[in-house]
Order: sequence, then structure tokens, then C-alpha cells
Amino acid sequence: MTLRRRLAVLAAATLAAPLLTVIIPASPASAHGWVTSPPSRQDQCATGVVSNCGSIQYEPQSVEAPKGSRNCSGGSSFTVLDDDNKGWRVTSISSSTTFTWRNTAMHRTLNWQYYVDGNLHQTFTNGNAQPPQIVNHPVTGLPGGRHKILAVWNIYDTAMAFYACVDVNVGGGGPTNPPTNPPPTGNCGAAWSASAVYTGGMVVSHKARKYTARWWTQGEEPGTTGEWGVWQDNGAC
Repeated sequence: MTLRRRLAVLAAATLAAPLLTVIIPASPASAHGWVTSPPSRQDQCATGVVSNCGSIQYEPQSVEAPKGSRNCSGGSSFTVLDDDNKGWRVTSISSSTTFTWRNTAMHRTLNWQYYVDGNLHQTFTNGNAQPPQIVNHPVTGLPGGRHKILAVWNIYDTAMAFYACVDVNVGGGGPTNPPTNPPPTGNCGAAWSASAVYTGGMVVSHKARKYTARWWTQGEEPGTTGEWGVWQDNGAC
């Protein structure tokens, strides 16, 4: 190859390099939050109550889509959540019931909305702050009978929202309480439970140490999975 030819090839490669950098897509943001009580559709997938859900069973917190949807999937790729004939377990609740979100990334919040059969029923705000890991909303005045409740977490500083559908049968009576297993324990997170399902980003405490789950897990004891295992050791607490 002549010197002129070599210089031409080198120049072409130099010009192509920044173009390659431009077209590489950015990694998706880590995710985020879902309703655990009463158990949402994605929570039922994650805990094995409903099977053959696809990848949502490993990442129930990831139902993220643009604001304004009224679909259980939000219009995301998790379309199995939109299937009303999937065999979702219906939870009996009272007309005043606490809905609990578990969050794995604390985004600043525009508001939280609850739709009953497609109609806006109640809205909660928190001053556009970042929420804690566990958020409880006392939803009141629910109509009797069987309903599909869509819970929406609208993010303050993006065009995105998180979606979760809950199938319920409202029978009246006193309010239900938020779940207490595993209980929150401050900055160290909830106490680890061998029977609980954990997904990426969840924080637990075990034997006076704090751990963060790297991915979906159940029954794997923190402190026994090694440096590259599912549990990241965050030190004493």
C-alpha cells in the first residue's frame, strides 16, 4: 500500500470514530417502583402467584412509559399486564384501603394518581420531593364490587410515569393496613426474609449489616453469595 493510500485510510478511520460514538444508544435508567399491597399484577408475577409473565417477573419495578396512559403496562413492552383474562388474583379490600408502593429509585414526584375502571378517583402529592423506599396512600371512598385500579406515579422532571394495576373486590368495612413483612427499619432497610422476593435496588438488613440486591432473588442469604453475588454488602448498620 502506498503512503498516500495509508494516509487516506487513516483519515477515514479518524472521521468514523466520533460517528460511532454518537450512534451508540445510552443505557436505560435503572428502575424504579411498583405497588406491592394490595398486590399489583406485576407483583403477582414477581412472587409467582401468576406464571408465564415473561421478563416482568424479574423486574416488577420497571413498568415505565410516557405519562397519560391508561394501560396497565403504560404502553411499555410488558403487554402481558394488559391481559384482563390472565387469571390475576382478585384481592378483597374495604372501601378505605392503604396502597403501598415499593421504590427502588427515588425520583422527584409530580403526583400519584389512582384510577378506578379508567376514572380518576384520588390524587396524592408530596411537594415534588423524592419519596422514601416505602410509600403508603390511604385511598378512600372506593365503590363496592369488583374493579381494576390503575395506580400511576408521575415523575416531576421527566415525561415518564410508572404504572401498576390492582384487581380488587371492594366489600366495605374498616380500612386495611399496609403490609408489615418485611418491616422497614430506617436507613438499614427491612430485615431480610428467606421467603420474601427482592428485586434489583432493594435494601435489607441482616446480622447488623446493610445489603442491596443486584437483581431478583429469593431465599439467598445476604453475606453468603460472595463479592459478585446477588447481595452487595454496604457495611455495618
